Amino acid sequence: MKSRPKLILALAFVGSLWMVGLLTFLPPLGLKLRGVTVPPPTPVWDWPGVASGETFRTTEAWFDHHVGLRNLWVRLDNQLNYSLFRETALRDEGTRVVAGPGDWLYEHHYIRYAVEPSKLREPQLREALARMRAVQDKLAARGIPFLLVVAPSKVEVYPEHAPAVHFAGRKPSEVTTSFERARPLFKEYGINLYDGPARYLQWKESLPDNLFVRSGTHWSYYSVHRVMDELRDWLNPRLRHPIPEFKLKRLRAASPRFEDTDLIGLMNLLVSAPYEHPSPFPELEAQTAVPPEELPRILWVHDSFGWMPVNLLYQANAARPSHSLYYFSLETYEIPNLKPTTPKAADIDWETYLRDYDAVVMVWTEIAFDHMGWGFFEALERSLP
Repeated sequence: MKSRPKLILALAFVGSLWMVGLLTFLPPLGLKLRGVTVPPPTPVWDWPGVASGETFRTTEAWFDHHVGLRNLWVRLDNQLNYSLFRETALRDEGTRVVAGPGDWLYEHHYIRYAVEPSKLREPQLREALARMRAVQDKLAARGIPFLLVVAPSKVEVYPEHAPAVHFAGRKPSEVTTSFERARPLFKEYGINLYDGPARYLQWKESLPDNLFVRSGTHWSYYSVHRVMDELRDWLNPRLRHPIPEFKLKRLRAASPRFEDTDLIGLMNLLVSAPYEHPSPFPELEAQTAVPPEELPRILWVHDSFGWMPVNLLYQANAARPSHSLYYFSLETYEIPNLKPTTPKAADIDWETYLRDYDAVVMVWTEIAFDHMGWGFFEALERSLP
């Protein structure tokens, strides 16, 4: 009888080893990890690889990546580091998350951009803005208004919540980024611009905590609802089919959802609920007064910040089905169902493609300014007479 507990413990230990071994070669059970990783190559067993030791190094890397219950161990390790020491995992690839006091999360490359002066020269800026204006004029000649929406960076709006050690002794307010250098030139070249960074700094005086959610990298749904009202006010006088009014069904404090959880999701914790601070979330009524054929059809060219305006627009049933040119040349999606579709950007006959559109709206974050629209303006400048 006295040996029974020892026997049970021994069997449990051996059983756990067998389970780990089996799960190394079987699909993982639940607890999937979020984020971008590059899987290690499958080991190749040949004499040159064995002789050089490369086969054994590859085998070790493969085993580390596939070992049974790996996802559980990773999440447990992340949980202990964050819950006990407020430390986030360092990543060699993908998005690196930086945590500040009060569970304010940031993407590290946004912090780096905020304190690195612009490297663009004046001729480059003027050439890019002249091209934007030329495309804006070509679209206007076809009765299609163009609006560039620049979204704010979380670290520029809330630098006080980011760990100062990552600023390398600088302050974002003292560094001139590429977008900040270009800001006066937008007016000079007459480009239709919604200046999100400037607007958010104004709103911060009356909405100090709700422009971004602590657990996400994007502008909050609460603040995007306000942005959409202002975009509607600018677009409607220029649209053949105006955007219906956005009617708020309710605004309630709720745990973050959708894009508002993207950074805390990338932390891959076992339990994240204690760090998901409630935030106001708008729920819009789906309008029925305007029939589908009289709703506008808007072409969206955008980075990840564009998904939130698009989601609210279609939650309100305020636009016809359309296309999203995600990062322009990366992927084309049907919206609102977000299914990949064709044609890809490189295959579009722009003269024909644009005929059924009421407007083109480009959304990029101020950090994306150096990419100058990911080739959109060059493509339309070449294709439209």
